[in-house]
Amino acid sequence: MEHARFTLVLPNEPELLDRLITAVAVQDGPPITVGRSATAVLAFECDTWDGMLRSRVVQALEAAFGPDWQQIARPLDA
Repeated sequence: MEHARFTLVLPNEPELLDRLITAVAVQDGPPITVGRSATAVLAFECDTWDGMLRSRVVQALEAAFGPDWQQIARPLDA
C-alpha cells in the first residue's frame, strides 16, 4: 500500500482547524493522521493512494467549511 501525503495552508484560526480535524477523524479507515504546524499548515497522511487521500480530505473540507472551502484552504503541494 502506498503512503500518501497532502498538505494544506489554512488561516490560523483554532475553531476552523478543529472543525477540519474532527471531520477527518470521523471518516472510515484507513485512518488519516494530521500533522499541524504553528503556521496553520496541515499535513494529512494515510496508507492509501494519493487520489483517495485527497478525495477524503476534500470531503472533510466540505463537511467542515461548506462548498466554498477553496476560499479558506489551499493546497501547498498541488
